[in-house]
Amino acid sequence: MYSTALIWFKRVESIVATIAYGIVATLLMLDVVGRELFSSSFLGTQQLAVYGAIIAAFLGLTLATSDNSHLRPEFMDFVFRRFDRIAGQMGDLVSAGFFWASGYIAWTFVSISMASGDKAPVLYFVLWPLQLVIPYAFASSGLKHLIFAIKPELKNTKSEKVG
Repeated sequence: MYSTALIWFKRVESIVATIAYGIVATLLMLDVVGRELFSSSFLGTQQLAVYGAIIAAFLGLTLATSDNSHLRPEFMDFVFRRFDRIAGQMGDLVSAGFFWASGYIAWTFVSISMASGDKAPVLYFVLWPLQLVIPYAFASSGLKHLIFAIKPELKNTKSEKVG
């Protein structure tokens, strides 16, 4: 069950992030074409591209969590090597708590934005539906860390070292 949930989360988040990046690329190309051929930008393309990049970036957080590919310091690994499994599980529990606390703060931010009716500059649409990706990303990452704490064998353990 946990494995299936992780697979589906990753699949859906990957698709949405890819679509968001595709939209960003298309909008930026339209902006360049507009400036080069018509000497004028298309109204709002740059702002929409920024919002698309924000969505893709926050979904990138969840994908990094899925792949266990966050950057982390390794200089103290030798101290905890004998407690590797329990330290990993404790780390995942702490990470889940951190992400859920961040998700709560993000939800507070979105609800304030919703209540005040914040609108995008230039385009004037309400921002809160786009901002929902922020608490979602934190909640999803927190859930994945909880799953990794419960079932450590589902956590991707292959590491890539740089340099």
